[in-house]
Amino acid sequence: MDIAGPTSRRGMAAIAAGLALVAATGDIALAQGAPPGIDEFVRRFRAAMDERNADGIAALYGERALLLMPEGPIAAGRDQIRAVYARNFASGTVKMTPAETRADGDASQAVILWIWNVEIAQPGRDPVRRRIRAMLHLKNGPAGWQIAADLYQVVPAG
Repeated sequence: MDIAGPTSRRGMAAIAAGLALVAATGDIALAQGAPPGIDEFVRRFRAAMDERNADGIAALYGERALLLMPEGPIAAGRDQIRAVYARNFASGTVKMTPAETRADGDASQAVILWIWNVEIAQPGRDPVRRRIRAMLHLKNGPAGWQIAADLYQVVPAG
C-alpha cells in the first residue's frame, strides 16, 4: 500500500473540511472521535519531539509524504522531512510543546489538528514565542498510521 499515494475524493473532502473549520474557528469539534491507534501515534510523535529524534519523527511519515511549511520550501519524502527536523534539532534553539490535539477519521485515514507552543531562542535576545497550528492527513497501512501530508501555519496574534 502506498501511504502517500493518490488520495480519494473522500480524503480530499476531509482535508478541505478540516482546513475550512480551522480557518473559520481556530478549533475543530470531534465529529466521530479519534480512530483506533491515533492516540498511540500522537504519543509516539510527541515522544520523538521531546527526544529531538529526527529519525523517530521521519518514521511517522509515509515514504512520499509532504511537509508544507509557511516560511520555507516543501519537503517532499521522508528523507527531506528527516533533514528538516535534524536541521531544526541541531540548531538547539527551538522547543515545541503540544497544547491541544484533535482528531477525526475512520480506520483507513484520519485528520489530526493540533496546536504547538514554540519557543525560539536567539543569542543575546529574549526568546520568541509562537503558536503553531498544524493539520496532518494520515493514512493507515501495513506500517500503521503514517503522515501523508503535514501543513502548518503560525497562529496570528490576537
